[in-house]
Amino acid sequence: MGAPQGFDRNDFLYRIGTFFLLVGIGLLVFFLLSEAAGKVTFSYFCWSTILLILGFAFRARLKRSGKPTGRFSIFKMLKPKPKEDKGKK
Repeated sequence: MGAPQGFDRNDFLYRIGTFFLLVGIGLLVFFLLSEAAGKVTFSYFCWSTILLILGFAFRARLKRSGKPTGRFSIFKMLKPKPKEDKGKK
């Protein structure tokens, strides 16, 4: 018994962080709308702040490293290669 095959804990936490960010942004929008309506609800602001902090914390644990797409390969070709010093060991 254990994690299902293909389960990646870091990827799961990254997705949870994304969910928290989206819900936090939604609550922040509700707070701004409640303020515009004249009936300010500060609990929306407090929960949105907490969820945004949690979302950024979860997403910061894993930096997704994607494979290079080759968009900037022209810069790699233009960049001069460092010269190797054959005399030193």
